[in-house]
Amino acid sequence: MQKTDFIILLFCAIAAILHGMSGFGFPMLSTAAVAMLYPLSTAVALVLIPCLLLNIYMLRGDATQSIFSSLYGYCKKYWGLIFSALIGSYLGVSLLLILNEGYLKLAMGVLILLYVADQFRQRPLQISASLKNMLIFGLLAGVIGGATNAMAPFLMMYLLSTQHSKTDIVVISNLNFIISKLIQLAVLYPVIQQFSHIQLKVLALICIISMLMVYIGSLIRKQISQTLFKQIVFTLLGFMALYAIAQGLFIIQTSPALLI
Repeated sequence: MQKTDFIILLFCAIAAILHGMSGFGFPMLSTAAVAMLYPLSTAVALVLIPCLLLNIYMLRGDATQSIFSSLYGYCKKYWGLIFSALIGSYLGVSLLLILNEGYLKLAMGVLILLYVADQFRQRPLQISASLKNMLIFGLLAGVIGGATNAMAPFLMMYLLSTQHSKTDIVVISNLNFIISKLIQLAVLYPVIQQFSHIQLKVLALICIISMLMVYIGSLIRKQISQTLFKQIVFTLLGFMALYAIAQGLFIIQTSPALLI
């Protein structure tokens, strides 16, 4: 293994700790790290299986019931959010085929920044946890996730604005991520089959280190207050928004056309 591989593992470990603490962040942060060494398609495929393992582990967020009871209960209660996110993911991929990705990422970053800034007002945005709002935000998260691989920010916007607990936020968001990653796995499985021996070793190490770090992150989450949890989430959303804006501006500068 090269020095760059160890740097990638370090970034993935940090991303896994943050994911364990906040319930999201590993896919975007780890993909960015792995993409420093490998092509983007390979980078996405390399972190796909670790992402799925982390998402499944995070379903254990509700310690008061078994993972299967938790899964059934959340699916029954939030089916509208999950279903609309699934439909939105398909629409987002279709949108990506005709629109310049740069404009999508720029719009996403600006919307997230506006939301984060709104939380500093005396009376920030509050949303009722109705089926209508589930369908709207699930569809929006799916479209953006399908087009930019960043579903988490809009799910967090809905879950935080509806005053969900940190346990609910972690379980619901990771449930949606699992569905999205299973779709990606079906598409990228041929890429994974072509991995070299070194890439398979890196994949195995990412899985082991990420599972260990997400466990540590989960322990930290249990010790922090709901207020501190929200502050961590808002900070991550802010960084993601700035990253998306920077990416979008770079892509637009390179290719300014709105349509592909």
